Amino acid sequence: MASVAELLPRAARLKYELEVQLRAVEQGAGDAGDCGMGLRELFAQIGTLRQLLDAERPERRALWKVKIDELGHEAQFLLNDLRRVTRFHDHQRERDSLFRRRAGAAPSAAHDDLLEAEDSYARSGNQVDELMENGRASLDSLRAQRERLKNTHRNALDMINKLGLSDTVMKLINSRNRQDRKIVAGGFACLFALFYLCLRWRG
Repeated sequence: MASVAELLPRAARLKYELEVQLRAVEQGAGDAGDCGMGLRELFAQIGTLRQLLDAERPERRALWKVKIDELGHEAQFLLNDLRRVTRFHDHQRERDSLFRRRAGAAPSAAHDDLLEAEDSYARSGNQVDELMENGRASLDSLRAQRERLKNTHRNALDMINKLGLSDTVMKLINSRNRQDRKIVAGGFACLFALFYLCLRWRG
């Protein structure tokens, strides 16, 4: 069976190829179906990587986990972006079909105004969707950072206990950890407020 060190570069290369393919789909020059199949393969490789973690040495396991989690977040972002692009193209096809049916009945100026209004609405909707997806990705990143901070703090305390450092140093470290938690909590609050405002605006 392949190791994490062997499979991770292949998965990262597939992610890069899918980013290029997604840009082509967004420009109307690529196939969304092929991109979706590539993303399913990428998620399968990420699942295999998570299973292979248990076979790694303990001192390397934490580092590999961080890299795999980051790849997973990027893959999820690509999937969300593909869904957004697909919805946009579907909307365009429906709109074009509708206006072709109405073109004979509507005056040219009114037809152009309707097209412009539809384009503006579609762009606004896509911008809000993209903002919300970015917000979700940021939340996932914050959660991962919080877990890494917890692990780092726990390892630091274990090392301090082994070295026998003073209570003053311990208090300083605990104080810094509380500050980090406040920063993460503030970030969550700001992102939730942003989600709420986006939902109110869309409503």
